[in-house]
Amino acid sequence: MTARHQALFKRRWRIGLMALAMLLPVAWTGSAGAQAAPGNGNHVVYQESVPVSATPTLPKDFKPGAPLTSKQGQAMQNALLKKRRHMAARIPRSVGRRGVPPVTAPESQVEDVSSRAKGPASKALVIARNHRNPVAAGNTCGQAASLAEPAAANDGRNVYYTGNFDHQEFSTDHGATYSCAAPYPAGPAEAPFTCCDTQVVHDHARDVTFHSMLYVSSRTTFSNGVVRIFVRRHIPSADNCYYDIDFDPSATDVLPDYPHLGLSKKFLYVSANRLAGPNLDWAGAEVRRLNLDQLAACKVASGRSVNITNPGGQRILVPGSGAQHVMYFSWVNTPTQWRVFSWPDNSTAVGSTLHDVGAMTFGDPDCRGGVNNTDWADDLAASIEGFNVATAVNRRSVNVWASTSSDAAHPNAHIVGAKFRLGKRPNDLRLVQQPVIAFAHQCTGLPAVGVNDSGDQGLAIAVGGRNGGRGPAVTTAVGIKDKYSPGPGRFTFRKVAKATHNPDDARFGDYFTVSRNSPCGRYFDATGYGLLGGTEASNVNARYVEFGRGAYCR
Repeated sequence: MTARHQALFKRRWRIGLMALAMLLPVAWTGSAGAQAAPGNGNHVVYQESVPVSATPTLPKDFKPGAPLTSKQGQAMQNALLKKRRHMAARIPRSVGRRGVPPVTAPESQVEDVSSRAKGPASKALVIARNHRNPVAAGNTCGQAASLAEPAAANDGRNVYYTGNFDHQEFSTDHGATYSCAAPYPAGPAEAPFTCCDTQVVHDHARDVTFHSMLYVSSRTTFSNGVVRIFVRRHIPSADNCYYDIDFDPSATDVLPDYPHLGLSKKFLYVSANRLAGPNLDWAGAEVRRLNLDQLAACKVASGRSVNITNPGGQRILVPGSGAQHVMYFSWVNTPTQWRVFSWPDNSTAVGSTLHDVGAMTFGDPDCRGGVNNTDWADDLAASIEGFNVATAVNRRSVNVWASTSSDAAHPNAHIVGAKFRLGKRPNDLRLVQQPVIAFAHQCTGLPAVGVNDSGDQGLAIAVGGRNGGRGPAVTTAVGIKDKYSPGPGRFTFRKVAKATHNPDDARFGDYFTVSRNSPCGRYFDATGYGLLGGTEASNVNARYVEFGRGAYCR
């Protein structure tokens, strides 16, 4: 080989190696916040999970829990809020690229509370059922709270419903009336007390309902906790077992804040915002998955867990809705960039990609309204940390949503999304739309999303209050993103709970739930509430709603 050919060979070899390096995924050892990484979705990073297992406790070993008073519950809620705000105060707000214009789309509309469908029968938004749950406004089945956090799922005419602080009940007539479920049992020695953050999901394939509760070490200060997952094979019957999920069993000072549940074909997912140490510093967003067949059978459940950190500060991860063989979840990396995570059922590694988008504004929005003209949105309601980020998955796309504050194009707090078309591989995502839910004369936020059998998205949102004050009272509204309302704007929502007051402590939500109805796979279940006649727990107008388009499966 001549010197010229040797030089040419070496040059081509170097080019080939560079091209190969660009094609291979980059190894990722735990940090997800590489803000300098390209935001075109082509750079995939991976983090390996670790094996975990969970052991069931059967009803014969359930121990009665100490009753919770309203005063104790409020003290616990205030303590948890203080810790969340302590963490949020550390997150820099001036991140992202300057000069990027905000995401815009035509204004959406919201209709007042009504069961009447509008428009052609096939296209109308139909509220098939909208029932009040009076238990969520008292102490008959456990303590209620003005920060209701309602969660529910149905199985035919049976509905399981729970919420702050620790009430749980069931209905056998589509949510029209309710009976008390057995009180929550005592927690383990290191976290004996019920707190809050309840969640409910129904696995249609196995016909099993899972619900969860955050248990904590103290009713005055939070230094440790576990998430307890209950298995209920028949909603009117008692729980068949529970699993205690300790996100750091070697320590006694880790609080698994803001736990959420999600489902894929094979796994139940549980996420938590890990706060550790005497100051409860952020220790990562952990996502754990457990074998659904084993959980449903109340057997020892095997699974995997991954803890994801971020140099840019605290972020929250919540499992997506509608996942089949790949679970997706997401966070806002910077105000102009999303990070989307994927975890295939057949893989032990979590992958993620970065995607540049139009600018989003985060901060403490002004959403004053109601007869008392108070603000329902605090500094966490539209924060980059992600307490109000939601992910929806269908066979063709992944759609992410985030609560944002007012900006140059929107006078009120609003919701901004991003839709990514799915390619052949789980991380092959291409931005195709940036939907916006915004109203000219009132705020919106707190998106909750579910996915039906058609891949349509059912949404429940908070709507009310206004920048500058004197807006309508905040309440919950539902709507659909589908072929009749594809976006990026002009969505139609309908309020489902009458309300007169805004909360007196700038806290509403913290969340609602939306899921596929059973057995009507093209309809949705949702929870929501408003404050009617005052601001106390007794004024909570909690709702169970079934909605969709076209004829309802009766």
